[in-house]
Amino acid sequence: MSLSLPALATQTQECPRAITADDFEQIVRRYQRKVYRVLLLMLKNPEDADNLTQECFLRAYTSMRSFRGECSVQTWLIRIGVNLVRDHARNRRAGFWKRLLRLEDDGVVTDDRDPPSIKPSPERGMLAREELDAVWRVVDSLSVRQKEIFILRFAEEMELKEIAEILNLSIGTVKAQLFRAVTSVREQVRR
Repeated sequence: MSLSLPALATQTQECPRAITADDFEQIVRRYQRKVYRVLLLMLKNPEDADNLTQECFLRAYTSMRSFRGECSVQTWLIRIGVNLVRDHARNRRAGFWKRLLRLEDDGVVTDDRDPPSIKPSPERGMLAREELDAVWRVVDSLSVRQKEIFILRFAEEMELKEIAEILNLSIGTVKAQLFRAVTSVREQVRR
C-alpha cells in the first residue's frame, strides 16, 4: 500500500509502514533543500554539502523498506545526514594525519574554514552583519555536539524532541548542551 506524503510525514509508532519508491520521489522533492541547508551549515562547504545530501538520499533510498515510522521522515533523513557529516569529519581528520606524515601524497588540499557569507537584508546595515558573523564564528568554535544542536535549533528551528531523536540523545542532554552553546555564544559575542 502506497502512502501519501502527508501520511509519511506524520507516521507514528502505532502505524509503521514501509516507504515505497513512488513515495520516495515525493520525499526527495519535499526534503532535499532542508537536508542540504543543515549539511551546509555544518560543513561550511557547498560542494561537500551537495555531495553528502546526495549520499543521504541514496542511503535513505537503499534502506527505505526498513523505515519503521518511529520518527518523522524529516527526522530520519536529517539523522542520516548528521551521521554522514560525522563520518566525513572523521575521514578528513584521518586524511590530515596521513598527509602530515606523508603516508598519502594527494597534493595540496585547501581547507576553507570561513563561514559562508550570511547577509541580512541591506536595511539592517553593517552592524547587524558584523554581529551575525561574530555569532557564526563562535558557533564554529563550539564542540561538535553543541554546534549540531545549535544549528538544528536556531537555523532549522526544530523542536528539542526532534533534535533529540535525530542525534539519538535524551531531551535533557539536548537542553543542557543547547544551554551551554547559547551561553558560550552570548559571552563571546558580547566581548
